Amino acid sequence: MPYMVEDVLCPLCGSVGTQAFLGHDQLMGLPGEFIYRECNECAVLYQSPMPDAKAIASFYPDSYLDHDLPPVTKPFGWLRRAVLAGHYGYASLAGTVLSRFVGRLAGIGFYRDEVVFKRGGIALDVGCGNGKFVQKLSALGWQASGVEFSESAAKAGISAGLKITVGTLEEAQYPDASFDLISARHLIEHLPNPVQFMAEITRLLRPGGRLLIRTPNSNALGRRWFGANWYANDPPRHLVLFTPENLTQIAAAAGLRQSVSKTFTSPKIVLNSWDYYQANDAKPSRKSGVKRFISRAYVVLAALTGRGDEIFAVYEKS
Repeated sequence: MPYMVEDVLCPLCGSVGTQAFLGHDQLMGLPGEFIYRECNECAVLYQSPMPDAKAIASFYPDSYLDHDLPPVTKPFGWLRRAVLAGHYGYASLAGTVLSRFVGRLAGIGFYRDEVVFKRGGIALDVGCGNGKFVQKLSALGWQASGVEFSESAAKAGISAGLKITVGTLEEAQYPDASFDLISARHLIEHLPNPVQFMAEITRLLRPGGRLLIRTPNSNALGRRWFGANWYANDPPRHLVLFTPENLTQIAAAAGLRQSVSKTFTSPKIVLNSWDYYQANDAKPSRKSGVKRFISRAYVVLAALTGRGDEIFAVYEKS
C-alpha cells in the first residue's frame, strides 16, 4: 500500500505527494533506488527528490541510445501515403482520386498518430536525436529542423544534411512565434520542470500552431498490471509520468487547447515488463506462445479501455 512521506511538492500543481513505488534501473543497471510519488491532487507521478542537472546527465551513459548513426527513413507504403493525402492533407502524396478517398476512410482506423499538414509550415522537433523525425517531416513537405542536447546525435543528423541545433530548447533562443508545429516525442517525461517547458513551447508557437506530444501514460493498464516493473517507468530517466488529464492541465495553463488525445500500445511493452517482473532485465523472451498471446490480448484490452501505454496528444495555440 502507498504511504505518506515527507512533504515534497508536485511539479505540476504544487500539492503534496504519496509514495507510489521504488524504482530501480532495470534498463541500464545504474545503482540506487529511486522514489516516485503520486500527487494527491492531480495524480501525476514524479521522482522525489528531483535530481539536479548533474545527476540527470549521469543517467544517460554513452550506451543509452544508438543515436550517433545517420537517420534512415523508410519509404511510405501505399496505404500510409493514401491516408496522409486523404485524411491529413498532404497534397504532395495525393495519388489518384480513388486512393485519396480510400485514405480518407482508412484514416479513421489506421495511422491515427499523424498530424494535419500546413502548407508552408515551419516545424521543430525538440529532442530530435539524430533527426529521423526531422527527416520525415521534411519528406512530407514541412520546413523542418530540430534541437538536440546530445552533440554526437546532432552531428549524425547534421552529416545527413539536416538542420539541427545542438543544445537545449532554452539555449537555442528561438524568437517568439517561430513555428507552426513543434513535436516533443518521448521528451517531456525526462524534464524536471514540464510546466516551464510547456510555457516555452507556447511562446514559440504561432497562433494556430500545434504541439505534438508522445509520452508514457501513467494510467496505462500495463502499469496497473506490473507496478514498479512496468517497462515505461524507466527509472531514473523518467522524472515525471503523466496521465492524459495531466498533459491537458499544463497545456491549458500555458494557453494551449487540446485537439487530439489518444493512447496506443504494442506487445513490446508488456513483454519487456513481464521480463522485468521475472528479473530478466531488458531481454524479453518472445519464444513463449502463451506470452505472445497474452501480450496481443493486452493490446486489444488496452485499446478497448483507453488505457494504452503511450499518450499521443496534439495541442493548439489560439
